[in-house]
Amino acid sequence: MNTLLLAVLTSLAVASTPAPPLADSQGAGSVLLAPKVGFFKSAAPLDGDLYLGVELGYVTPLLKRRLTLALEVNYHRPQSSGTLTDAQLGGFGAPPPDGRYTLAVREVAFLLSAVFRFERALGSLTPYVGGGPGLYLHRATTDFLGATASESGGGLGLQALAGLELPLGPGGAFVETHFHLAPMDFRTTGDVNVGGFLAGALGYRLRL
Repeated sequence: MNTLLLAVLTSLAVASTPAPPLADSQGAGSVLLAPKVGFFKSAAPLDGDLYLGVELGYVTPLLKRRLTLALEVNYHRPQSSGTLTDAQLGGFGAPPPDGRYTLAVREVAFLLSAVFRFERALGSLTPYVGGGPGLYLHRATTDFLGATASESGGGLGLQALAGLELPLGPGGAFVETHFHLAPMDFRTTGDVNVGGFLAGALGYRLRL
């Protein structure tokens, strides 16, 4: 009888002890991996373009594990095209040559962000906001009058982001928007901000 009573009490004690959260169990869930794709529109007079990125994050123990540090690498290549019709392109009475041109700006960015997550603040949805510095590498290529010219350079910039995540499987599906401040000063472009808005990026954030 005593043995049976002891077994029952032991079972009740084990059942009443809360299990550790999955995210804190042996560090599981502390590393985040997120591919993302979206539409980017530069603040410069360039066409919109496909935005591809991948994010690697770490859930810190700070602020009840709501603060994440994330490193993102992304790529896009917006461009602009048109025709110059200035009569000075000709000369000595000759008709002006074909004035069509194309300017393409390839950008690879390395972004470091601090992100605060409002866990389950909207039912099952988690809003989040963040921002931080970035290293933006540019290459501008111009095709004009049958010749191609390129310039390369890089510089520091800033980004701000906001998103909304829905739990799904071992991670969460999310939608996200960014604003980038990425100054560039080339001969072909002048001093401009080739950053801009990332609208409606979609992705999946896996917890490892």
